[in-house]
Amino acid sequence: MNPEDELTLNGTVTFDQDNVVRVFPLVSGNVEKTTASLGAYVQKGQDLALIRSGDISTYTNDYQADKSDLEVAQQQLKNVSAQYKSGFASETDFLTAKNNVKKAEDELSKSANILRVYGGSTAGTGQPYFSVKAPIAGYIVEKNVNTGQDLRADNQNPLYTISSLQQIWVLANVYEQDIPEVKQGQPVDIQVLAYPDKTFKGVISNISSVLDEQARVLKVRIVLPNKDGLLKPDMFATIHVHLPTMSANEGAKSLAVSQKAVVFDRDHYYVIVQTGKNKYEVREVKVLKNTTRYAFVEGGGLKPGDIVVTEGSLLLYNDLTD
Repeated sequence: MNPEDELTLNGTVTFDQDNVVRVFPLVSGNVEKTTASLGAYVQKGQDLALIRSGDISTYTNDYQADKSDLEVAQQQLKNVSAQYKSGFASETDFLTAKNNVKKAEDELSKSANILRVYGGSTAGTGQPYFSVKAPIAGYIVEKNVNTGQDLRADNQNPLYTISSLQQIWVLANVYEQDIPEVKQGQPVDIQVLAYPDKTFKGVISNISSVLDEQARVLKVRIVLPNKDGLLKPDMFATIHVHLPTMSANEGAKSLAVSQKAVVFDRDHYYVIVQTGKNKYEVREVKVLKNTTRYAFVEGGGLKPGDIVVTEGSLLLYNDLTD
């Protein structure tokens, strides 16, 4: 037989973590309300949440103080300038007053820019609120904020993660025994429960170097275009990996048996063949290739149609070789 071997894996759809924007809080405070839900599509600049923040009040007060300082410095310059022209003030006094105005202007410009960055108003009528806005258009793929939640400016978790979902990742789980079968660049067919009659084609683009500690699986990544938006994060996926076919020579002389049928003992492989009612024989074979479900073997006098023991093969092997 000369079939194209196939390895079936389970996995999940997730967003492209190389092309997302994570939105962090710029201020501390309390979340008054959230206006974007998980999975929603948002436009660039759209409000996502409103934070009541003492930081905004501080920045507003700083701006008002710097504005007052500038007004004082300007008035002082006006007075010194008149005195200088009349000969009642020195040139040094005049230059000092002029320099004080420049410093006050710089400080006011700085505090005004800070206030604008944090959404405050320089009109003096602003409220202590910070509006979280979407930096790009896309889908909310992660949401870690709720109404009433207290936030710190150094919060390590993003409030939102936004992705365009024009390209997505499929992360497949590979068990240890199947790791040798998986190679970067192998073609795969992917199916999801939502579209049972549709097949998404891709290739393995990345193989992790470490096993997942809890699940004891190796993660492999398939990158897929998703222009129609059919694939959504957290969808369950079945991944069929196309393995290299055996050569014509190997295929012609090999037989496929269940992996459960093969017994490994002292550097040799064996199968148990039923030759009659309650009659069994141990046959040594050579394993040419392994897949998840089958071992392709030769030797042992095996012929197509022979009955090979699968369930309990090891126990029966031990009984027959004692």
